[in-house]
Formats: sequence, structure tokens, C-alpha cells
Amino acid sequence: MKYNKLQESLKESERRYRCIFEGSRDMIFITLKDGSFEDVNQAAVDLLGYSSKEDLLSVGLAEKVYHNTMHWKVFQRQIDRDGFVKDFEAKFKKRDGSLLHCLLSGNAVWGNDGEIIGYQGIAKDITARMDAIRNFRQRHRELWVLSSVAFAMNRTHDLDAVLEIALKKALEVLDLPAGAIFLIDHDKSAFVLKSKHGLPANITGKAGRIKLHDIALMSSLLKKGLVLTPEPIFPPFRAVLKSRNNKRSIELTCFLITAKEKASGFLALDVPPDKDITRGQDFHLLGSLGNFLGGAIENANLLETIHRHREELKGLTARLFHSQESERKRIARELHDEAGQALTGINFTMETIAKELHPELSHIKDHILDVKKQINRTYHELRRIAYRLHPAILSDLGLEPALDTYLTDISKHHDLKVDFKMVGFEERVDPAIESMLYRISQEALTNTLKHADAKLFKLSIIKGYPRIIFLAEDDGVGFDSNDFNGHKQALGLLSMRERAAMLGGKFSLRTSKGNGTRIRVEIPVKNSSYD
Repeated sequence: MKYNKLQESLKESERRYRCIFEGSRDMIFITLKDGSFEDVNQAAVDLLGYSSKEDLLSVGLAEKVYHNTMHWKVFQRQIDRDGFVKDFEAKFKKRDGSLLHCLLSGNAVWGNDGEIIGYQGIAKDITARMDAIRNFRQRHRELWVLSSVAFAMNRTHDLDAVLEIALKKALEVLDLPAGAIFLIDHDKSAFVLKSKHGLPANITGKAGRIKLHDIALMSSLLKKGLVLTPEPIFPPFRAVLKSRNNKRSIELTCFLITAKEKASGFLALDVPPDKDITRGQDFHLLGSLGNFLGGAIENANLLETIHRHREELKGLTARLFHSQESERKRIARELHDEAGQALTGINFTMETIAKELHPELSHIKDHILDVKKQINRTYHELRRIAYRLHPAILSDLGLEPALDTYLTDISKHHDLKVDFKMVGFEERVDPAIESMLYRISQEALTNTLKHADAKLFKLSIIKGYPRIIFLAEDDGVGFDSNDFNGHKQALGLLSMRERAAMLGGKFSLRTSKGNGTRIRVEIPVKNSSYD
């Protein structure tokens, strides 16, 4: 009776085991000591892609379904040593040749004598998880490349530096030995090598010649006005790069760099025959990088255009100021020489007439005396205007005497205290710098007189190496610096800024309502004397 109950209990346990064995969604297999299959569950058949248990068992040895037979041997050794193995990563080969990534656990099957007679393994399919991790890592690598390029763009406007960083990061992520970036020069109908890494030293921008396998594509890319239909990424194309002496040629896989429906250039990569980057995550990375670099190239070209226009504007401004200064000098000379001499001549003539008049005509003499006084006043006013236009003392004696004379005259005629000093001018500087400093001193003082309602004006010009520092400040009413363009002083301040920029200087303004105005200009100067 007791024996029958034991048998029934054993059968129930076996039934439950078989239920768990067959019902599990994880692959379960049992092998003998030599590794030959003893039993497998239905999940093993389904996961490995076999038609039936018999089909899978006919494989014979378990190591034949491992992608790397070393994994089977490690699985055996660990169980022989410890009696079990837990969470051991291994790849299995499916019947169609694809791979199954699993987390493998197992334990020993013991005989009656206490010896290991086989192995039982349970493999959990983690292929989807590993694919997700792989995709996450790939996405992380992609973002790392793009963020590196973005950082380079923020750090420098040098397009060559940005392209070099982008190329190095892309090659590093894709694990490729060499590559280059070519830009399209539509004016010259040529592909220009802008960056390279890992290519032979004799291939340079002038010595490297690249030719696309697709001649029609090559012709289209070099054509001006080519408009592309927007795509996240364009199909790759092949090209051959040759050195000038044609001693070596390199086959390259290329990916377009585009922006605003235009082709800017392409990435050209040296891809080993056993590696494929024309699909999957690598392909999408290169597409994103191509679009990103296209924007960088577009921005660099825009900045270059802006810089060129600024330089042209600076040149025009310089010519305008030079023309103004020449015209001021000419008018001042004519006022002094022509008009001044004419007034002097009229004055002498009136004096001669007065001497020849009859004594009885004294009332006419009085009129002549009044005219002479008016002539003298006009003469002195002409001299003052001529001095304002172009003081001869500036050319003859230099900046300090010219400014000292000008500021002394201003302080005599206005209720304004002027504090003026120049430091470090043992020798004269370039006439263009002297003229610029004189004019911005005039402009600063004029603004103070017209708008500041100030009691004190300070002017300091300090020469050091490698710059001259100009400081002008008053204790007047000031104004809101945020409303610079709308303020009535704006035109004069802009003139000062343009004059400073013309000589490579920096202009800065500090002001606020009720706190006066302070102007600072820094002008670079060579350490040489005035000839």
C-alpha cells in the first residue's frame, strides 16, 4: 500500500515536471555527459526554428547549435566544477543561420552513484533586449558624434576645424581606418578635399583627385543650380581617389552632405570589404551627420559672406572718412588762404579809402570803421571755422598741442571745466591715428556740450603697447544705453565707433540716466615712431 502511494506520488511529480518542461516559453534542453541531446522542449524547437523535436534531436551534439562552441565548453566546465551555472550569455544558431541571443542557466544531472551523468540547461531569449541595447548604444554614439560637431561649431567658426572633428568622430564611431570630406566648388566645377584622416600623405587638396563611378551623378553634382528633393538621407555612391602620380588608388563609399535642397559636398569613407555601412544604424548616422554638416557649411558660408561685406563696408567707410578729411583740409586751406586774404585785401582797401576822404565826410569814415570791424570779426570767424575743419597745428605739431588748443578755446567760451591729459606720447604716432583721435575727441566733446548738460568733461589718451586707450567721460544727464539707436547722440556715437573700427579698434559705451556718459576706445598701435 505504501509502495503504491510512493509510485503515484512519483508519477505526479513527473507529470508536473513534464508540464513545466513542455509549457515553459524558455528553451530547455537535457544532454548526456558527452553533450548529445537527450531531450528538448517545444520552446527549444520553436526558438531554434526546427520543424519538430525529432528534427532538433537529430542534430546530435548540443555544441552544434551554439554560435561559438567555446560557450558550450565553458557551460560544461562551470557545471562540472560548481554543479550549476547562472545567467551565462551565449548565442545559438537557428536552423536558418540567424542568431539567437540567450541568457543561459543550467545544472548537473546526477546519477545514482553521485556522479554527473548529464546537463540540463534553460535558455531565455534576450535577442530583443540586446537589439534594444545595441540600438540605444548606436543612438548614443550618433548623438555623441553630432554633439561633438555642435560643440566644435559653438567653439569656432573655422569650417575646416569643424569638418576635421566631424570626420575623426565619424571614423571612430564606425571603426573605419580612413576617410575624407570633399566640398563642391561650383565655380571651378571641382570637388575640393577639405579634410582627411588615415589617407596617404601624398594625397592633399591639390594632389588628390576623386572620380565618381557614376559619371552622370558626378556631372549633376558639379552643375550649378542643382535642386534636390528633400530626403533624410540619400543613397550612397562609390568613388575612386587617386594620387597625382596615379601610383595608388583608394575605393571610397560616399554619402552626400546637403542643406536647403542643395548638395554641399560628401563624406568619402574607406570601408573594408567585410563591413557594410549602407544599411541599419550606421547608414542613419551618416545621414544625420550629412544633414548636420550641410547646415554647418551653410552657416560658415553665410558668416564668410557677412565678414566679407563687413570688410567691404569698413573699406568704404575708411575711404569716406579719408575723403571727408581731405575735403575738410582743402576747404580749411581755401578759407584761410583765399577768403582770408580777400578779407585782408578788402580791409586794406577800406583803410585807403578812409585816408583819402575829405575831413568833412567823417560820418562816412565812421561807417568804414564799422565795416572794418565786421571784416575783422568775419576774418576771425573764418579762421575759427578753418581750424575746426582741419587744424594746421595737428599736421605740424601733433595731437597733444592740437587738442590742448582746441579744448582751451572751448572752455573759454562755455561753462564747462575740461580735464585733459595725454600719457606715453614721447613720439608721434601714425597720422591716421592722430586724425581719428582728434575727431572722436571733437565728437565726444560736442555731444557733451549739446546734450549732457555737464559741468565737467574728462579726456584721457594713454599710449602703451600694443594699444592706445582713449577715455572720454562727463558728469551729465546720461541716457538709456538700451535705446542707443533712438537717442539723439546716436549718429555721433556711430561715427566714433566706425572711426575706431576703421583702424581695428574697439568702441564701448557706458551710460545710464542721471549718471553721465563714459566712452572708451582701444586702438592697436605698432611700436614704431611717426616719420
